[in-house]
Amino acid sequence: MDQKTHSAPLKKKNVYISYLNGTALISIALIHLIDWSNISLSLSGRLLKEFLYTGIFTFVLTTGSLIVIAYEHNTSLRQTFDRLLYRGSKLLFLYYLYSIIKLAIFNFSTEPFYGQFINIGKFTIPDILAFRSFSVPLTVLITYAFFLALSPLFLYIHKRSKYPKTSIALIIITLFILDYATNISSASAPIIKFLYANGYVLFPIALWLIPFLIGFFMAQIGFEKRKKTILITSGILTLICGISSYFQHRSLFPSDYRFPLAPYFIAFGSFIISLQLYIFDYLEKKSDPWIKRSLAIIQLLGNNTLYLYLYHWIIIDCTIWIFSPRVGLIWLTTSIFFALYILLNKNKLANYYSNRNNAINNTI
Repeated sequence: MDQKTHSAPLKKKNVYISYLNGTALISIALIHLIDWSNISLSLSGRLLKEFLYTGIFTFVLTTGSLIVIAYEHNTSLRQTFDRLLYRGSKLLFLYYLYSIIKLAIFNFSTEPFYGQFINIGKFTIPDILAFRSFSVPLTVLITYAFFLALSPLFLYIHKRSKYPKTSIALIIITLFILDYATNISSASAPIIKFLYANGYVLFPIALWLIPFLIGFFMAQIGFEKRKKTILITSGILTLICGISSYFQHRSLFPSDYRFPLAPYFIAFGSFIISLQLYIFDYLEKKSDPWIKRSLAIIQLLGNNTLYLYLYHWIIIDCTIWIFSPRVGLIWLTTSIFFALYILLNKNKLANYYSNRNNAINNTI
């Protein structure tokens, strides 16, 4: 009886996280396609893009949640550490392998994005190895791998601390103070340069550790159950940040505060996640076949988000390189990739369609 009682909410959490990850992946792919095919957007398109931009925030936040869900009942921290270290090492290997191969064979003369980094001398193998190069915009993999390596420490706090939720919350608050209320990021110490990336990396570890730990904390408190609290809190913080930006004559678009990551975008991203929880909670209760099929596809994509993120970007990158200047072809090649993935996994898709609440695949 205890086992059944415990397993039910665990399944529910995995389903919601699959939905969040699936929509995050779709949002990230659309952002890449829009930006790299040089599509001009109207004001309404720009407003829609604000919601798409939160995909990467959701991706990092749900990673923290999955750590708790997947490993909190694993009694061996050593076994957990070994598995997460192995996963992180694979990601680093893929990042470095693709970056070095690309540096050796791609013709960058037709790609203005890369030209700007060649001009400032940040397009070399030493910069790739030191996590400072834009030779491939996959530096999120290094940040992700670092979080996996740190996860056993947070799991130890979660399992052994007398007040685990309070402890994680205090770490988050401390990071906020260090990142946004001090000048520590401007220090010249090598470790500080690595953690804050000195402006050459989109996902500096010290900043993006905050959404990772917010996701960890949300899993501790059960964020489906607390979605109303999250909605109200993040909504108020988003409003405060927006008003503050207005009086400082700064941009009101939250996405302008994602690189480097700022509190405005953190609050807005959390608010969008809480809205999605309400939407998926509503859709879960519907029996319409088209809704069920859509949820099944989102769940399928959400259960392998990390590698789909990696592979879809490589396809976009290779398409631009091979067919330049016909960059619009990335819409075709990327669509074919996702269609083939769904087709090759039609058995899983059928399983999710027929019994989506019980179809669980951890992505960590």
